[in-house]
Amino acid sequence: MNLIKILTDIGFSKKEADIYIALLELGETAPSIIAKKTDIKRPTVYITLENLKKRGIVSHKKKKNALYYSAINPKVLLEDQNRRVKNLEKTIPKLLTLKDRYNISPQISIFEGEEGVIHVMEDSLTSTDEILCWSSAGRALKEDYFKEYHSQYVKKKNKKNIFIRGLFLYEKEGLQFKKLSEKEKREIYLIPKEKFNFENEINIYNDKLSIISYKDKMGVIIQNAAIADTQRSIFNFAFEYAKMLEKDILTDEDRAYLNNK
Repeated sequence: MNLIKILTDIGFSKKEADIYIALLELGETAPSIIAKKTDIKRPTVYITLENLKKRGIVSHKKKKNALYYSAINPKVLLEDQNRRVKNLEKTIPKLLTLKDRYNISPQISIFEGEEGVIHVMEDSLTSTDEILCWSSAGRALKEDYFKEYHSQYVKKKNKKNIFIRGLFLYEKEGLQFKKLSEKEKREIYLIPKEKFNFENEINIYNDKLSIISYKDKMGVIIQNAAIADTQRSIFNFAFEYAKMLEKDILTDEDRAYLNNK
């Protein structure tokens, strides 16, 4: 195995690893000889040796007004790593407690501007399951930047095989989205705009809830499992109700449009 890589993996710099290995090979020796063997400039060798000495990895002796350095036994390195692992094992329960405390408190991130909105949309593509979506397609498609981005979003979503269940407002754009449902991996039900009008889009996925205002060019991501699960339950309730509502609002013309593939 590559000795340099092994040492850098446990915290040595490349130069520290070179010098430590040279000392193991040479035994007790002067910095000038180490510099020649490692092809590292002598001032750098002195500085590196001092750093290693402070960490207890090398020791030195003075002979005839000159310093000679030697490396500690590699077994001591192993013992040191074992101590670190044991200390980490003792610390893990405390770290997990901090993590649990962090997870309880909602983490709220706000993003502004067109790039901010797109960032929020991109984050939904981290979903490991379906995305639940409340949307006013008409409101979203009024914004040129969203229209340009939306086709890219759909391609990425389909490539990742992420399915969307959505509640969309009953309007021309909502019908268009519903018609493309099979192609774009969605199941959509339309709800009456005059009763349940909303402008913002809400997406629920993983342990997150995102809210997007296309008009104001801003988005919010709330990360908290309890909040996401509660919103998921509310959505599922509304989704079942929307199945019944849609039957009463779709016209024969709408149905003909939707069935015309």
